[in-house]
Amino acid sequence: MLEDKIKGFIAYCKVAGFKDKSIETLALRLNEFNQFLKSKRFKNIQSVTYSHLSAFVADYKSPSVHVKKARIWSLHQFFHFLKLKGHIKDNIAMDLPYPKIEKTIPHFLTIEEYNRILLFCSAHSNHVLGPQKPHHYHDVRAFGA
Repeated sequence: MLEDKIKGFIAYCKVAGFKDKSIETLALRLNEFNQFLKSKRFKNIQSVTYSHLSAFVADYKSPSVHVKKARIWSLHQFFHFLKLKGHIKDNIAMDLPYPKIEKTIPHFLTIEEYNRILLFCSAHSNHVLGPQKPHHYHDVRAFGA
């Protein structure tokens, strides 16, 4: 349904100077969106509502919070493009809120875990690093300094 519009949007993003990784993400998420619309048997983009966008973002293929965020960003950009090109009247995606991503607490090694790693590395240094590379063992020790 949206293949031509997605291709036009990706071409627009390349000309606009989007980074390759951003373009890759946009293409991936918009192709997912297109599959979602096909599964719901939509005939055109004008019949898509805010609740359809919400259902795609939140429920389609049980996404992680990071995928939800990428989907929202992609929809914001894509619907902005569609509005600029006159394919839709309003950018209904702009009202989609970004999910809150909880901060993770970093996990640090205990002294015992660190020492076990050092013992393993020193016991296997000739096998893994070769007998000619004793300076690599010092590199491993430097992480704990």
